[in-house]
Amino acid sequence: MKGKGKNAEGQLITVPYLLVAAANLLVTFGYSMTSTLITSYAVNLGAALGAAGALGGIYSIAALVSRPAGGVITDKWDKKRVCLFTALVMGIVMMGYMLVRAVPALFFFRIVNGAAFGIYSTVSMAFVSTFIPRKRLGEGLGYFGLTQVLAQICGPSLGGAVKERFGFSVLFVSVSLITLGACILLLGVRRNKETAPSGDLSSEAHRCGGTDANEKAPRENPRGIRRIIAFECMIFAITGGMFSLSNGIMNSFLVLLGEERGISGVSTFFLVNGLVLFVIRMVIGKTIDKRPLTVIVDLSLIFIIVSMILAGRAEALGMLLLAAVLKAVGQGGGQISLQSACIKKVDPERVGIATSTYYIGADIGQGLGPMLGGRLADNLGYEKMFYIMAVIIAVVMVIFNCYQRKGEGDVKENIC
Repeated sequence: MKGKGKNAEGQLITVPYLLVAAANLLVTFGYSMTSTLITSYAVNLGAALGAAGALGGIYSIAALVSRPAGGVITDKWDKKRVCLFTALVMGIVMMGYMLVRAVPALFFFRIVNGAAFGIYSTVSMAFVSTFIPRKRLGEGLGYFGLTQVLAQICGPSLGGAVKERFGFSVLFVSVSLITLGACILLLGVRRNKETAPSGDLSSEAHRCGGTDANEKAPRENPRGIRRIIAFECMIFAITGGMFSLSNGIMNSFLVLLGEERGISGVSTFFLVNGLVLFVIRMVIGKTIDKRPLTVIVDLSLIFIIVSMILAGRAEALGMLLLAAVLKAVGQGGGQISLQSACIKKVDPERVGIATSTYYIGADIGQGLGPMLGGRLADNLGYEKMFYIMAVIIAVVMVIFNCYQRKGEGDVKENIC
């Protein structure tokens, strides 16, 4: 990066930004290549189906539990070093997968892997925000999110192809090398003293509300649980969790719904959803930065609600593909806008905690959706299950709007 104060003047695509984004792509690619195959690997080791399924869930639980710690670590330690360390741990753990011969040992490695991923994803989001101009945060996070979408689209297929042709050992070695490649990229990141830190996002947000920065009340050191959770971001996290809840529902039950109704080609839903989401993430960022948070989130949630209703009513693939498009449009705008709002909502010293709080909501939504959906589907069928989930999302949307109206001044401060 040459030149003085480029990032502060509005330059988004910089070398540090690209390196952090590329590292995130490699880490997420490694996760996606193995996430759909770990149960099969466990069965090969002699695990019962129940234990194999638990291995898939324990990863998410470990990530969820580690996120609050990740938030604290982000705000206390050097973000680059934390990203390096957790990526290194994930690379080593992948080698451990290859060496284990017992299911309990595999559980151990899954827990370590999940915890490291939970911390890495929290820290990397806060880290990349330090290289994004404060006026272009939504756009910058939108492009950064493309790395995750690309990994989700291509990772499972590539992982399956490697496993089928070369076996699990080569798969784990390949993923280990890919993840360790992220460490090499992160080593190349150089902090520019002129670069606007993430804290400036919050400071600018406060100034936008019309309050003189010099007249702000003195900051209080958070105590107790506030040290690990940003309660001021909780509504944003819960609302963001609705997008993850819809993901969990679609991923868990759409194929089963297709089998019940004789709809062939249901897997096309996920391909279309991923491709549209990729395109939306490329173009939505600038819109997010120029429009009120409430408008973006409301429209996004409405798209998600309609997609759930369409999925519940679908009798043919065409309706499911329309649901896939609407879901992608809603998710692409809603998630990034809420992530940006969380970062802007807090003081500079709590950006990491705000990021982890948002991800906690996402993890809970991702895990709660399939559990609640399974109960509803067993008792009421898939159609009513989708309808009830749509109602739940609508209720959260009402709560979000009530919160935004109550704190209208705070919202203006944090989205301008």
